[in-house]
Amino acid sequence: MNKTERISEEIEREALISLHKYCPPETAQELGLYLLEVGDALAAASTKDPSVVINRALGLGTQDKVTQETLSNITKFYRDLGINKYFLHVYPNELPDNDKDILEKEGLQKSRGWMKFKRDNSPPPEAPTELIIREASTTEEALHFGRIVANAFGMIENAAPMLAGLINSPHWHIFLSYSGDTPAGAGAMFVHGGSAWMEWGATYLNFRRMGSQAAIMSARIQRAIELGCKRMFTETGEAVEGDPQHSYKNILKAGFTESVLRENYAPKS
Repeated sequence: MNKTERISEEIEREALISLHKYCPPETAQELGLYLLEVGDALAAASTKDPSVVINRALGLGTQDKVTQETLSNITKFYRDLGINKYFLHVYPNELPDNDKDILEKEGLQKSRGWMKFKRDNSPPPEAPTELIIREASTTEEALHFGRIVANAFGMIENAAPMLAGLINSPHWHIFLSYSGDTPAGAGAMFVHGGSAWMEWGATYLNFRRMGSQAAIMSARIQRAIELGCKRMFTETGEAVEGDPQHSYKNILKAGFTESVLRENYAPKS
């Protein structure tokens, strides 16, 4: 793993920790949220929300050698919580001798990977839209953000306050698009150590193909530049045949380039 990939992994890790940190206590209890450090990996879980954007383990192999013991501890963590749907993010080159048998031994099988992207701090391209783009500053706007994201990522309704809690963090910047007074799309940015992590891009179905995501990405990039960020990162599902890849294409159009494909492994069904 090179320096850029490691920085990308580190900021994503901090963003995930922050998601849990700023979640309202009553919501954390309702969702059954857990975080566990296992070696250099960070495993996140919800016993009430089955979405893999919440139930996932990242950072494996970024600092320490991957061992069967580490893998066993991660799978045990989810098994003990009764969670049988989660993603373990894996960089194949970080496995011992690129040996995927150690994943098979833990009952894991390969799923669709996530492509990670990188970008410098050059100005964003123009992204015209008739929608109104603004950075959230109120609790009401934060809840709009939470509902849009929870709906788009297949999370339960009760997850919206967790996402809305990000507005209370000085490291997060939440953006929304509106059609008049109606919320249409959302996106967030986590700033840490001179880098920006773009996450939670989503649009309500009725407002898709109206330029919301491109405009929100452009706004985030501009804000990152204003905050002095030198590097920017994001990710989306890897390109697969039959998928229109709207998010993938929007990311490339925004000036990002492919960085590394991170494979995902999930429990065998």
